[in-house]
Amino acid sequence: MAQLLVSVRSPLEARAAVAGGADIIDVKEPSRGSLGRAEPAVWQSVRAVVPRAIPVSVALGELNDWIGTEKPHVSASAWAGIDFCKLGLAGAPADWIERWARIRHDIRQRSIECPNWVAVVYLDWQAAHTPEPDAIISAAIEVPECRVVLFDTWSKAAGSRLDKSWKPRVERVLNSGRTVALAGSLDCPSIKRLKSWRPGIFAVRGAACTGGDRLASIESARVERLVEAARSAADLALAPAGSLPIQTSNRTP
Repeated sequence: MAQLLVSVRSPLEARAAVAGGADIIDVKEPSRGSLGRAEPAVWQSVRAVVPRAIPVSVALGELNDWIGTEKPHVSASAWAGIDFCKLGLAGAPADWIERWARIRHDIRQRSIECPNWVAVVYLDWQAAHTPEPDAIISAAIEVPECRVVLFDTWSKAAGSRLDKSWKPRVERVLNSGRTVALAGSLDCPSIKRLKSWRPGIFAVRGAACTGGDRLASIESARVERLVEAARSAADLALAPAGSLPIQTSNRTP
C-alpha cells in the first residue's frame, strides 16, 4: 500500500501531520535546502510527539556537509527512535561511494540505535552536480542497510520532474527489492498520475503547507487530502517490492 511521508520542521507540524493521517514523519529544515538538516534536538522533540508506531526519518543534508572539520556532531542519543536517514549527493566528490560508506560506518559506531538508510537520486542531477543516477542506484542496491531509494528534486523551483523517462529506473529499484519513494513538488493530481509506478511512498512538504509554500506551516486538512490521494493508489501499489519494510525498532544492520 502506498504510504504518505510528510516532512516537518517542528513538533507542532508533526502533530498536524499525524492528525492528518501521515504514515511517516520526516524531519528536515526546508530553509536549508531540499534535504536541509534540522538540529538533532528537533529530531528528538518530534520523535517525542509522534506515536512510536509511526516511523520517523531525518534528513542529513548533503554528503559534503559531513566531510572535513566542520562536519556535524550528532550525539549517540540523538539517533534513538529514528528509523531512517537520508543524505544527498549534490556536489559529491569522485570517491563518494567510499565517503558514504565511511559516514554510515561512523554513525553505526556512534549511535545507540542505527537507522536504515535512504539513497537519494536527484531528478535534476545535472544541476545538482551529483553522480549519474544509475550509479547511485547501483551503489544503493549493494548496501544492505539501504532500504529505500528516493527520487526527489534538488531545486524546488521547477516543480515536479517525474516524467516517463524515469520509470525504467524506478522499476530497476523495485526489482531489486528496495522500496521506491517518489517526491519533488508532488501534489494530489501528480500522486494520482504516478500511482501506476507502484511506489511504496509518496513524500511531500510544500503540498501539505499553507498556500503550497514549503516554508509555511503544515496543515492537517491538506495532509488529509494527500493521504486520500495516496490511498487511491493502494490498489496499484501492492507489489511486495513496492511496500515499505517498516520496523518500529532499529537494529544495527
